[in-house]
Amino acid sequence: MIHVLSTSLLAGALAVDDRSSVRLMISQPICAGLLTGFALGDPGGGFLAGALIQVMFLGVIPVRGMPMPDLALGGVAASALYVLALRSINGDPGEKGLVLFLSLVSALVVALVGRALHRFWEGRSYVLTERAVRCVDAGRFRLASALHFSSVGVHFAIGFAVVGVAVLAGVPAIGGIARAVSGKWCEPLGSLP
Repeated sequence: MIHVLSTSLLAGALAVDDRSSVRLMISQPICAGLLTGFALGDPGGGFLAGALIQVMFLGVIPVRGMPMPDLALGGVAASALYVLALRSINGDPGEKGLVLFLSLVSALVVALVGRALHRFWEGRSYVLTERAVRCVDAGRFRLASALHFSSVGVHFAIGFAVVGVAVLAGVPAIGGIARAVSGKWCEPLGSLP
């Protein structure tokens, strides 16, 4: 349970980095994966999963407002699912590829859900934005800052909740699929003539 909490907190913090005006770029999947790996005690596995998510979207340019998946959440989810699902099946080397594939597919779903929730919030947050602008015009800077930070808090909550649910549901599902399919869907390369 501590692993779910730590990855959820990290996802929330990286969602804030991705959506705020500071943008330190640590929310990129390669960095998010490495940070998740450090949090879970397997920086190599976290880096691998995060780097693969990053490579999938290297050439994507959001032209004409094309919606991009929430890659910060995808990087954390891919790394957490990969590392924790491998632990749940005791790290069987024959199942690493399948666990990595399932983790990446699950992380893409997480990234799409994160983006959909963010778009939903964007469509309703204009009320806070307009009020903050009116507060700035009236010289009420503290209230304007409070409204801005409440919006940032929503980004944190979305990242926290989406990754928390994904890790809680995804690790047992990926582990179960890997155990059920292990040795049945293909033979290891070492056994080929």
